Amino acid sequence: DLALWVIVIPEIISGLNRRKREGFLSQENYNLAKKHLLNDVRDTTILQITPSVVLHSIKLLEINTLRAMDAFHIACALEWKADLFVTSDKKQFEAAVNSGITSEFVGQQVH
Repeated sequence: DLALWVIVIPEIISGLNRRKREGFLSQENYNLAKKHLLNDVRDTTILQITPSVVLHSIKLLEINTLRAMDAFHIACALEWKADLFVTSDKKQFEAAVNSGITSEFVGQQVH
């Protein structure tokens, strides 16, 4: 099963809109990407912010170098007891690994 924190979909839409404004994405391609995104997440478990998620995120922020949004993503994965956490953010990856979640880094390695 795939699970996403409730804010992930608006984050992706925000990024697509930024690329459209910058001229890297046409309106047609934006519409297609949005359609595919919404189809892809149709059967996805949507994770909410709960008091437990807030507490997990606070602990993560206190022991890692993270932005609040990144801590919430990890906290939701902890709450859901995710089998795998996937990220392209190196600091988020390190924090997820430190929290005990099996994680996969899909970003570019810095040499």
